[in-house]
Amino acid sequence: MKKLLSLGSQGKLVVKSSEGKELPVSPNSSPLQKGQAIAYLLVDCSTSMTGQKIEQAKRGALDFAKTAIRKGYLLGLIKFDSSAELLCEPTATLSLISNKVKEFTATADTNLTEALKIAAEKLIGKRGYRVVVVATDGCPNDPVSALKIAQEMKKDKIEILAISTEDADQVFLSELVSRKDLNLKLEQSQFREGMNLMAKKLPFLVLEHKR
Repeated sequence: MKKLLSLGSQGKLVVKSSEGKELPVSPNSSPLQKGQAIAYLLVDCSTSMTGQKIEQAKRGALDFAKTAIRKGYLLGLIKFDSSAELLCEPTATLSLISNKVKEFTATADTNLTEALKIAAEKLIGKRGYRVVVVATDGCPNDPVSALKIAQEMKKDKIEILAISTEDADQVFLSELVSRKDLNLKLEQSQFREGMNLMAKKLPFLVLEHKR
């Protein structure tokens, strides 16, 4: 089902389906139990992201980070083009993430497999709530190997979500994510808003306060 980010009839942010149904964006997802919550944001920096898309990705990554950290997550950042690079380990330091986001540049191919491999090595076997969010506008170099790694992560109860533009490979993404409704498909001009929306969908972590 096609879902686009838009303003609803009441002037509030909603996700609108191809059937015209409006689903509100709620910042109050069900809380997680006490413990650890880690999110990795994997950002497509391939050639197709040149121009406005990469600028939206930079701003969107910061929006995502602010919301995720506020909800109690540690956030790791991975960029991928012809290879993949871990820009920062999971952190709650927004200034560090802000500096790393500046390294986003659009070039070369779409090696999502390597990015997923890095995330898998960091998350598989770890305790707590773990989530991987893929932001992309294209098709991976090797869909088969990417899906194989994703399947291993899902077996280990790692949630996989996707934020994608309409020109991305939607068939592939529907298989990549943990559930088909966790692929948020947007117009190209809404890439930043989509990243912010996905962060709002993350459940809150119930933090244990020291006395």
